[in-house]
Amino acid sequence: MIDNGKIQAFISVVQYGNITNAANAIFTTQSHLSKQIRSLEEEVGTQLIIRSKGHAEISLTPQGKEFLRIARKWESIMDDFYQVRYTTSVTEVSIGALERFNSFTLRDFYRDILKNHKDIRIDSHTRHSQEIYAMMENQQLDLGLVSLMYPVNNIRIKFLFSETMYVIRSPGGNLPPIVKPSDLDPELEIYSRWSDDFEVWHDQMWPGRKYRLYVGTCTMTPFYLDEPGRWAIVPVSALHSMKETCDFTVHRLAEPYLAHKVYLLEQKTPSQSRKKAIAQIKDSLIQYLENRHLKKC
Repeated sequence: MIDNGKIQAFISVVQYGNITNAANAIFTTQSHLSKQIRSLEEEVGTQLIIRSKGHAEISLTPQGKEFLRIARKWESIMDDFYQVRYTTSVTEVSIGALERFNSFTLRDFYRDILKNHKDIRIDSHTRHSQEIYAMMENQQLDLGLVSLMYPVNNIRIKFLFSETMYVIRSPGGNLPPIVKPSDLDPELEIYSRWSDDFEVWHDQMWPGRKYRLYVGTCTMTPFYLDEPGRWAIVPVSALHSMKETCDFTVHRLAEPYLAHKVYLLEQKTPSQSRKKAIAQIKDSLIQYLENRHLKKC
């Protein structure tokens, strides 16, 4: 019987693109990982991974692609096996979400789980949309919240809602409730790149990227609105929680950006041992997000 460690080694190399990255990620040596892959190929009886000289990235043979499908099923079965073997009264559900969701929108949701669902443990991951899709494909996540839709065979995608973008501005001044781009000084902007489409729209509204500060982490945005005239654009998913901790005024855009779409991802074939808990968390999450989306600014 093929050793489970060799299958995990194979999945890791595929996931991280090459042996070097995979070895670093799972805290082992490149030589040990290479030895496991060679041993696996000997046991399977065929080459699975193509290693090209001068190219760091690996690729899969046709047999390797088929074995990857089997390996992922094997990984899911082993997860269920250990869940049964070491079962406790607590079931784990893994959720991947964009930073603004985990940092702002889902804060009260997670608190509710801690308070009212003692039998469920949440394993939360903050990733970009593409990374969440990859983790879902590798069955590392049960649920995902993303802003992009990619058709994937083993993932069910549900559109939840579109969220509006708002201008937030440091207190003071006479800025009207609805503002035009010309009302805003680009050199006073605290800029966050919410998506590719948002960046294109933003550059059309304020050419030349003359923002005052670029922040790579959206949680930082409102804390820099501490000088008169500074402003930022944020989605409604982050707005409500920001208002709880920071002082700013909220304005609608006269030329609004096409609203962000929010999608929920789930496995088409979820883990049987955790299926009930996953469904419970999914239903609670959808209800929570819909209620929060309807909440007025």
